[in-house]
Amino acid sequence: RMEHRMTPGQRLRAALQFQPYEGRVPHLELEFQLSKDLLGEGHLDWRGYVETPKEKRRDALVENAKRWIRVAEYFDHATIMGLHWLPIEAQIESYGIIRELAGDQYMLSANQDGTLAIPDGNGMATLSFRISDDPDGLIAERERIIEQTITNIRALVAGGCEAIFMCADYCFNPGPFLSPRMFRRFVTPFLKRQIEAIRDCGAFAVKHTDGNLWPIFDQLLECKPHAIHSIDPMAGMDIREVRAKVGDSVCLMGNVDCSRLQSGTPAEIEASARYCLEHGPVNGTGYVFTSSNCIFNGVPLESYRAMLAVRDDAYPDVPPSESTRAYRGG
Repeated sequence: RMEHRMTPGQRLRAALQFQPYEGRVPHLELEFQLSKDLLGEGHLDWRGYVETPKEKRRDALVENAKRWIRVAEYFDHATIMGLHWLPIEAQIESYGIIRELAGDQYMLSANQDGTLAIPDGNGMATLSFRISDDPDGLIAERERIIEQTITNIRALVAGGCEAIFMCADYCFNPGPFLSPRMFRRFVTPFLKRQIEAIRDCGAFAVKHTDGNLWPIFDQLLECKPHAIHSIDPMAGMDIREVRAKVGDSVCLMGNVDCSRLQSGTPAEIEASARYCLEHGPVNGTGYVFTSSNCIFNGVPLESYRAMLAVRDDAYPDVPPSESTRAYRGG
């Protein structure tokens, strides 16, 4: 069967391009923060890397890559996502290590986004005043930031990265931080340039943002990402309605309710997961099964396993993932 010839990474590439594939819908998570629960140890981050003596950094990257590969094997992830916590040069070195250890099994990804995100509480007032008092200066600043981001993207893709996840959040549950008019001035032109640069490099562009996207949704589509993540149900984003809106113009990722993963019952998790599997794909492709944010600290490992068991049960002809076998007690 084709399923046994296609790697998880290959199925993800097919879904992003609305190409057919056999077997399970591809799965990934923007972040997986439960490594200590699963493996008994965490992953290497920026600080840990720079504090490692230079002569020992390669060994640290190899051990880190092995842990991320183990996570991907266990949960049937289609891409290795956790390398973005490292400096760019360490991410690129890690790409080579992962290819040595796991071949072409997984897509390699990075997080880069130079567009204007919702500021934290300390910066919200400052940005609000700046939009009013110094819009030209703000735009000039975004120009510099986006150029550096594009430089980073080109380096990462040249080093082996295949997908760029753009993780600037634009929206709260009620709607976007910026009005649609302001969004068109301060975000859309830069997002468009960023995505054009990713496409020009030959990589996939995935735009992540939580919240209610509807007021700016058409602007996001104008920028032509390959995929939109996270289709946030807590903000009223129903994947059935989103799919009806976009058709086969953009791949969708997400919508499995992370609030149910955090504190819901197995039945609630199952209902959300089944809904996404039913309404996310179009003609059996163009959808990536994932939570509506990430698997963050506070999500019980068993709840994540329950989510994946729903996907595995939907494909009885494919051997279940190691995660599902553990969940079923086998």
